[in-house]
Amino acid sequence: MVYAVLGPGYVLDDWFTLSHARFGGAWAAGGSAQQTARPGAALVYAVVFGLVGQHPMVTLAILAVVGAATAALLVVVVRRFFGPGLALGTGLLWVVFPNHTSLEVWASATNIALCVLMATGATALLDSTSRRRQAGALVLFAGAALCYEAVIPLAAVLIVVVPWYRRGRPDWALTAAGAGALGAVAIWIVVHWHPDKHVSSGVADLSQALGAHFGWGIAPEGPVASIIMIGGVIGVAVAAARLALPSLRHHAGRAEAAVGVGCAVIFLGAIPFAKYLYAPLGAGDRFNFVSSIGGALVWAGLLAMVGAWRRELLVVAAVIVVGAGLATRGYRSLLWHRAGHDAVAIQQGVVAAIPKPSGTVVVGPAPIQQQNIAAFLDQSNIQGALALAYDSESVRAGLTFSDTQFAQYPPGDRFDMRTVSQLRPDTTVEAGSGVIPRR
Repeated sequence: MVYAVLGPGYVLDDWFTLSHARFGGAWAAGGSAQQTARPGAALVYAVVFGLVGQHPMVTLAILAVVGAATAALLVVVVRRFFGPGLALGTGLLWVVFPNHTSLEVWASATNIALCVLMATGATALLDSTSRRRQAGALVLFAGAALCYEAVIPLAAVLIVVVPWYRRGRPDWALTAAGAGALGAVAIWIVVHWHPDKHVSSGVADLSQALGAHFGWGIAPEGPVASIIMIGGVIGVAVAAARLALPSLRHHAGRAEAAVGVGCAVIFLGAIPFAKYLYAPLGAGDRFNFVSSIGGALVWAGLLAMVGAWRRELLVVAAVIVVGAGLATRGYRSLLWHRAGHDAVAIQQGVVAAIPKPSGTVVVGPAPIQQQNIAAFLDQSNIQGALALAYDSESVRAGLTFSDTQFAQYPPGDRFDMRTVSQLRPDTTVEAGSGVIPRR
């Protein structure tokens, strides 16, 4: 992994979680709100930030193991429905595509990565006539939801559809049990809603999901992403026509079915973010935690369709798609590394410049991010990082969001992060926005 070779680090929310663990103990890592809103995530954080602590290579190894297990289970699940070729293609493309990098490198997304693993394992168990295995599937789905509640819509659909597809009729007993398990989890989450999760009054624009799975999310932005996007959209349209139109249905096979199911998974993964959107890039690509699997399944189906039409074109298409994914993955790994470097460099720079702070230590002039990847983006990030740097909970720290705001503080209390940053700004961050824009 490129990121492991370059050197992993901690960024963004990692810092206040590490600070909680340092000064309050392992179980305090997730914070009191997280402990009740997402008990599964709180337990994961206790291990990752409490027991492991400030050892990013160990955390990266944990994420690598979770990711490898997920990919293996994904191949097993897809094989049962679409055969070995599409299964292997889906697993490989999911590993290659860089549209869920936060689940691979960001410690704060460990609970989401584990959620995906449990949901994939649950699906494998669900495809069984054994009531014991089905019960295990429901337990795993519930555990996944307690780690990251956005998995609930997918889990609910799978509990109904998988047994129905396999046996040709609904399994009402399993459906009722699943409704009870997921319903109980959903009620818990709503009653103990995380206070920092402010849902929008309107419906978010989810159109960025298209680029995340067919364009700039998996390829270098520009002509390459545009070509891949056009090819992907045309392929999906052809598959949809073959599945929907009676006159073309005889052309449809497993490849077209994989495209259709993949699109449904993308939709089910995006729906939970309709009122609380993360731009699906960089730290925001946790938006794709479920959808990325659907995207990989779609592309595996599209490549299989190309191969059935012209086998020689399959090699060309596969080289373009995989090559673009690997190139983009390498660049984003570099940006994650630079963000981790920036965080430590800012910590060290602040302590060197202001060894004994008498007031609030201010870092600015504004957060620096590239492709939604940054060292710090809000007050809690910098507060936690500097508490650890000074080894004192009493340190007061702040983050400014403009040159004007930064200039209002005394020179002896402020630190210019641009002097040590390896990232180059490609966006403007508004104070208090709470949203990471795509650019």
